[in-house]
Amino acid sequence: MATLYYGTLAEANTYFDERLHSTAWTDSADADKPKALNQARIAIDNLNFKGVKSAVYDVMYDSSGNLISPQPSETTIIAADATQALEFPRGSDTVVPEQIKQAQWEEAVMLLDGVDPVSEYEALRVKRQGYSSVRTTYADNDSSAEHLAYGIVSPRAWMLLKPYLLFEDNLRFSRVN
Repeated sequence: MATLYYGTLAEANTYFDERLHSTAWTDSADADKPKALNQARIAIDNLNFKGVKSAVYDVMYDSSGNLISPQPSETTIIAADATQALEFPRGSDTVVPEQIKQAQWEEAVMLLDGVDPVSEYEALRVKRQGYSSVRTTYADNDSSAEHLAYGIVSPRAWMLLKPYLLFEDNLRFSRVN
């Protein structure tokens, strides 16, 4: 499968050239950067976004943004969805929003810095651990680390992504150290 990500590697390099605290990116091997971008893009594309992909929008809406009547068949909609590999652009947009690219880059740099999404998620609710007499206390009712529950390790990326997300449930997650 081809490596897919939002923007270009050159854009990501420029972004990190102009950003403080980017040594995880600049010190990484050139071969690892596309891998990190792809892994970040996969995590982002697994989220539930508002609206529909542009390819789907184009078969469902006319040039004025009105629903086409009669609506296209489910088969037509599924075929249109398959023509657009990435979740963005969406709706009537023709380009990927800069915030989505930046979110991917922020997620990628965290991955290159060694942050493991699975370990972070498993530690999400641990408030206190012990060693002797083995005890663990869990924290509840705090959304400060909700991004981890959604598979995003970078809080910066999460802040950039959140306006584009469709939330069906109000989930509260916490991590207390």
